[in-house]
Amino acid sequence: METRQEGFELPAHTSSVARARARLRSRLHHWGFPEDLGHTAQLVISEFVTNAVLHTDTVRIGCRIHLDGDRLRIEVTDEGTQSCAPQPRSATSDEVNGRGLQLVGALAQRWGVSAHGGRCGRVVWAELGMTSVL
Repeated sequence: METRQEGFELPAHTSSVARARARLRSRLHHWGFPEDLGHTAQLVISEFVTNAVLHTDTVRIGCRIHLDGDRLRIEVTDEGTQSCAPQPRSATSDEVNGRGLQLVGALAQRWGVSAHGGRCGRVVWAELGMTSVL
């Protein structure tokens, strides 16, 4: 299977979450990626873009999807000036938010955060395998 990848940028607005999800869904469908795993990938990109919009001071968000064999890597880059990495937190049963990164950790084979090539911001990434399904 050949390696496939696509990258795109979006403004740091809440409407970009749906746009990122739709762009990912379309590309994975075009590549013939399994639909059930596509749903998991959409959850991951939604969480990462939402966190970049809500928790950083970035203006633009970069998204990159990379399919290599049976491994899909999703990366979301922000330009924020904060030095802290996103951290999973424990949400109480009555809280609406706070479980997204826990879900990513449960669904992804691996995920993490790295510096954005010497510039401000960070890259949050996750890798999904063909068995990473909701």
